[in-house]
Amino acid sequence: MMKQWLFIPLLLICSVGYSQQLFQLAPPLLKYQSAFFEGSSSVEIMFEQPGAEVRYTLNGKEPTANDLLYVKPLRITKQTTLKAKAFGKNFLPSETVQALFIHDGKKIAAMDFSKPNEKYSSSIANILFDNTGGLLNIHNGTWLGYNNDTVTITIQLQKKEKISSVVIDMLQDEASWIFLPAQMLLYYYDEQQQRFLPAHKEQFSFEKQSPKQTVAKLIRLKQQLQTDKLKLVLLPLQQIPDWHAGKGNHAWLFIDEIKAY
Repeated sequence: MMKQWLFIPLLLICSVGYSQQLFQLAPPLLKYQSAFFEGSSSVEIMFEQPGAEVRYTLNGKEPTANDLLYVKPLRITKQTTLKAKAFGKNFLPSETVQALFIHDGKKIAAMDFSKPNEKYSSSIANILFDNTGGLLNIHNGTWLGYNNDTVTITIQLQKKEKISSVVIDMLQDEASWIFLPAQMLLYYYDEQQQRFLPAHKEQFSFEKQSPKQTVAKLIRLKQQLQTDKLKLVLLPLQQIPDWHAGKGNHAWLFIDEIKAY
């Protein structure tokens, strides 16, 4: 498992308010091994500034000065959206930092996937279901990177299961030409017909630039399926939009974990 080591800034200078210069606290930093886990996960919130403290929430809501006070590493045991923010007397609150932690899903026996770009590939067979990922660094060994037109991933479950949703974790770093796919299609294997049948289809829009982030895309099925095999077909964006400096070029797609529930 790879650890995330982070540098801790102290203060960010904010705009002058009336006659007194105000300082905004730098955001706290989250330290964890992976956004995915089986059993439980531990998260540290890194922050050092005299006279200031970190407040956090575990329900996805924006932290306030009255929310939980961070004093020791947090133990995560279920799917959780952690949000944290620094507060201090005579300081402006920091920006909010957040991370989504995702519990392991149905047991997967194997995955076959399209060959990634050799710069962003891996020889690890279970790279897409090893509960390692959810970090922003594309060079940390957890990501598969693609710049081709079609990415196909076949998921073989250990046994036939009832499936109601699928999560695929992707990187969105549009400044580096890394976009979500233009289209995503999910299929399931039907034993009676002995072929894959469509289960979900989704398109993405790219009207403006999004922040750098990991995106755990939830595919919620309209009805529960029973199968032991799924197939994802992802169509990367072939032409970057006109508002982007790389307009007209082929976008990249990065994937690091897939779960079925």
